[in-house]
Amino acid sequence: MKIAPKITRLSPDDQNEYKIDIKDDLPLYVQLTNLIKRQISEKFWKLDEMIPSENELAATYNVSVGTVKKALSFLVDEGVLYRRQGKGTFISRPDFNRSFMRFFRYGADENQTGRDLISKVLSLNITYPGEKIKEALELEEKDKIIFIKRIRYLNDLPVMLQNIHLPYKIFKGFEKIDTSRKLLYPIYEEKFKTPVVWAEEELWPTIADHQAAEALEIKKGDPVISIERIVYTYGDKPIEFRNSVGRGDKFRYKIEIR
Repeated sequence: MKIAPKITRLSPDDQNEYKIDIKDDLPLYVQLTNLIKRQISEKFWKLDEMIPSENELAATYNVSVGTVKKALSFLVDEGVLYRRQGKGTFISRPDFNRSFMRFFRYGADENQTGRDLISKVLSLNITYPGEKIKEALELEEKDKIIFIKRIRYLNDLPVMLQNIHLPYKIFKGFEKIDTSRKLLYPIYEEKFKTPVVWAEEELWPTIADHQAAEALEIKKGDPVISIERIVYTYGDKPIEFRNSVGRGDKFRYKIEIR
């Protein structure tokens, strides 16, 4: 017996909260895409949940099916939604499992899977953040963080030195988890009910200082890449700040632009 997927539908009160303004200058399909994004960020719809059909959405928002189709196609192209043939349209779950492999390749293997990717934690402390971290994570004066310093190895080669900062009030107990062979983002969701929804990243070339050179087994002054990332959960709430330094000789950035 197949169990029908759970679908959250708008109540009359919800319809007053999430409605389209026909007097607005924005096209109706743009308003609808913004509403759907807002509903996801406010946890009305959750990751991997199926949304109502195109006809239901059209009736709910009092727009044409054509407007709904255009909005959903736009969101699918953006990666916010995905379709399952014969089943429906679902809220996408960001896939960060292979994010490390966007940056580094080992040898000439273009199909590197990262199965030999491990982490060595150098230190893990509960401490108070500096101003930059406090601002990035939107912390209060007395808020603490979990600070993790680790090296990531790909096929036994050290390729990245990372400093990771997590709000202690969200991730209390994280310091007891062995993360040497585990991806962090699934832990955030499974253990702390805090899924990663999106992230912003900045990277730039620089040279290795003494600490980076020692960790990555290169020479001081060798080329490296600095990568800074802020990770967000629902409601655009920042939950992780990390800065990483990676070997320049193994660096290769890969991104898909649609």
